[in-house]
Amino acid sequence: MTLLTVAGASGLVGSTITAEALARGYTVRGTLRDATDTAKRDSLMSLPGAKERLTLVSADTSDPASFDAACEGADAIFVACFPPIYKAADGTPATQLDRQRGWDEIVAPVVDGCRTVLQAAARQGVGTVLLCSSTSSTNPPEPVEVKTEDNAVSSGEQQMAAGKYTSAEKIYMEEMAQALCDEAGMRLCIFLPTMMLGPVLPHLQGNESLGLVRGMIEGRPQHERIPTGSISAAHVGDVAKLFLAGYEQPEARGRYFAVRDSWPVADFYAELGRLLPDAPQPLPPEGEIEAPTRFDFTRQRSLGVTMRDIPEVLAETVAFLRGKQG
Repeated sequence: MTLLTVAGASGLVGSTITAEALARGYTVRGTLRDATDTAKRDSLMSLPGAKERLTLVSADTSDPASFDAACEGADAIFVACFPPIYKAADGTPATQLDRQRGWDEIVAPVVDGCRTVLQAAARQGVGTVLLCSSTSSTNPPEPVEVKTEDNAVSSGEQQMAAGKYTSAEKIYMEEMAQALCDEAGMRLCIFLPTMMLGPVLPHLQGNESLGLVRGMIEGRPQHERIPTGSISAAHVGDVAKLFLAGYEQPEARGRYFAVRDSWPVADFYAELGRLLPDAPQPLPPEGEIEAPTRFDFTRQRSLGVTMRDIPEVLAETVAFLRGKQG
């Protein structure tokens, strides 16, 4: 039976990949920093098929051998254990760090940690890597009218110079991963999500990705005034399906957008107002609403995954969170 390793199995993306892989009949070995964490373990082991086909192990990038053990015998590894770092260890926001601290405390831990995981995978003969990155790596030096995975590539140096270390970490991670996988002969797919909504496991119900919807349900909007910008979003279950499709299609490789669409923030609040008519709304935006990001989804569609529309995703998220609230 095919074994898949999910690095970061307790996270938002990793847990949903784990659930999708189990639903498809795969055997899964999931890594957590601490596999004895009862809340996370119980959540994951409650998934259908988990008792028969899910093993949870402790692994940390500070101990490369722990990832050797996690990768042993696996056909592929799904790397979802590097969420964005927004603060230094002492709590200083990443945006307030100087360049040296930005590199040392925000960028390097992600790049070096991912390298450790991929080197272990290569040593163990893993053939395919599915890496979770972010659309924060899709801001090219010169703006483009319609983003494709090929033209929307950030410059790490430009991001560093602008003090955008959290964005820089993602493009540097992608570049390192591509070079390492090319050298090791591993097939690499990189997925680029942003805000992910939809039902989650119990230990993730406070996840910040659900904050916009949760804030409206609880009567405390996330914004005092609606921003003029836009947000890209997708159903986290559809994101997981993209990862599995990337694994199951041997010709798949390279970068894939993992969003359904980009909407003005004002449209998100308008749709949430329709779903939650009694919820207080933030103040209206000041100034002109910016045009949302435009994506070319040709590569994403080649994977054969039907992404749910944002109104459907919001409705499902509201129903899920209200059910848990009750």
